[in-house]
Amino acid sequence: MTACADPSAPNLFIIGASKCGTSALHRYLSYHPAICMSGTKEPCFFVDQAHLAEAWPIMARRPESHDLDTYLAMFEAGTDSAYRGEASVYYSQTPHRTGCAERIHRFAPDARIIYIVKDPVARTIGHFWQRSKELQEPLSLDQAIRDNPLYRDTSDYELQFSDYLEHFARSQIEVVDARDLRDQRRETLDDLFRWLGVEPYTLDDVQLADRHVSPPTSRVQRFPFVKTVRDSDVWAAMRGHVPSNLRKALSKVGTRTIERASVDDSAARTWLEDYFAPRIEAFERATGQNF
Repeated sequence: MTACADPSAPNLFIIGASKCGTSALHRYLSYHPAICMSGTKEPCFFVDQAHLAEAWPIMARRPESHDLDTYLAMFEAGTDSAYRGEASVYYSQTPHRTGCAERIHRFAPDARIIYIVKDPVARTIGHFWQRSKELQEPLSLDQAIRDNPLYRDTSDYELQFSDYLEHFARSQIEVVDARDLRDQRRETLDDLFRWLGVEPYTLDDVQLADRHVSPPTSRVQRFPFVKTVRDSDVWAAMRGHVPSNLRKALSKVGTRTIERASVDDSAARTWLEDYFAPRIEAFERATGQNF
């Protein structure tokens, strides 16, 4: 893959971290008249296709994840915009999704990178519940965060940040604290617009409303074959022909809802706090920011 000369090529990437507000930030940026954000928020185009097929087979089947013309078509409306952007959290999950930073740099060496982060303990636990909801995690919370390094590595922000620093100048990467986006939304967006060099733009109260708030529940599959069927080529071909009420009924039969608050996560939090303490310090040294 080489640098793309197409005038509609993206030049702004929200790389993660997952469960830190990337969907909300994608939406907020889309309101600025000089910024065109992709219709598919998370195309994962720069994720290795084998990794994507394993992690998210539904997206791997969609052409915008692997076909260049389809990918670029998402940004055609922004040809005259200062920025065309997308937000794929798998871009900051090294070493589990390798090579993303290098591929993005080869494609768009002058791109701007936004990396939004939050308390790594809360992010790790939120990541577990997200994967549980997606039927990707059969283990308990305590066992999963110890046995599956994906959770810890994704919350090791210095590890992910350093991967991008190998390919992009520090001035091309902006690190955003999710607390600021939550508590000082206008000011944080104003800072981002200044960093991007676009005209100031004030979002109205409706545009600034909370987006994509995580639900208080998750789910697990009742039967071991549910995820296999859901991710299969057969179901992918059939799904669009199945009435939505029947899909909901099948989901209710095949999965069981869990109230997240009913699970005691205190031991997991204590273990994660000890684990991340030195990594937070390393991230602060690398960025020059205080989190």
